[in-house]
Amino acid sequence: MESWLTWLRSVHLQSYLELIERFIIAHPFYTPSEADLSAENNELFNRLVANREFIMSLSDKGLSVWANSDFSDFLDALEPYGIRYRNIRHLCDFLRLHERWFVRQYQFMRADIIMFLREQGRKL
Repeated sequence: MESWLTWLRSVHLQSYLELIERFIIAHPFYTPSEADLSAENNELFNRLVANREFIMSLSDKGLSVWANSDFSDFLDALEPYGIRYRNIRHLCDFLRLHERWFVRQYQFMRADIIMFLREQGRKL
């Protein structure tokens, strides 16, 4: 959480959210390709929701919990931080507003990471 808060303080979050919202409106049924999941193309989502470095560092039990969680679990875990940190609350409100769209993105991202982890011999 500390690295998230540091990053959120260093960027203009509202600009990111406005850009994402425009994309969601223009592409309501968008499904990402593997290239779309790269950090260069999707920094906000990858930094906050799909941090591969963090996911790769999890134990097998941690990976199992992560792999069996969904996007609403992620939002539920994030909510308490929104009480103290305005940027997190603003982000949570935005994610909940467009939850169906983000659920689809999360499902694709999670499947991609699970496949990669299995190829690396990790147990899920």
